[in-house]
Amino acid sequence: MVPLPMTNNFDQNQKTNTPTPSDNNNIPQVPILLPAIAYFYLTFNSISTIYQAYSHGDFSMVAFIVFVYLGYFCLIYCVKQLQALSPLENSPRKDLLKSVIWVLTSFIFFGFAYQFSTFVHPVAAVFVFALAISATSFLFFMYFVHDDDYGLHQQKQVCSGSTYRLKIKIVGFSLPCGRVNESKISQVVAGPENV
Repeated sequence: MVPLPMTNNFDQNQKTNTPTPSDNNNIPQVPILLPAIAYFYLTFNSISTIYQAYSHGDFSMVAFIVFVYLGYFCLIYCVKQLQALSPLENSPRKDLLKSVIWVLTSFIFFGFAYQFSTFVHPVAAVFVFALAISATSFLFFMYFVHDDDYGLHQQKQVCSGSTYRLKIKIVGFSLPCGRVNESKISQVVAGPENV
């Protein structure tokens, strides 16, 4: 056996291969098709449910599924439009988008509650309607009550010329040599996570 010569792994003359921006063009990219798969799955299930409901003569279910299917895409469009607006903007368009989102979501929730109430026990139906009422109430609170309070608070902060600053206080750290800085650790307050 011939011994191999030992080489220094930390040679100063060694060059490392760092990727350049032109190398990124050679990397194969795989497109993620999850939204397309989800839309296909939603469309397939909606069509099959509509067909089954139509073949059994349940026309109210057909109308409900068509409404939910179209309402879902309208909701997605309105949410994307609302997210594109500035959080500090107060405009009739923003109020209209929030109203449309809340009304469509409420109709869908109450539609599901009505459809489930036809074949479940009355106590379960009351529970489902209570869930629909609480969900729409929460959405109303978040879009109209809380958002307005938050927007007014943000506008006051911007108008006063003050800015938010994040202050971080380091309460303990370990030095690279393994010694611990005792003066910093003495500032740690005992809490449930430190016990």
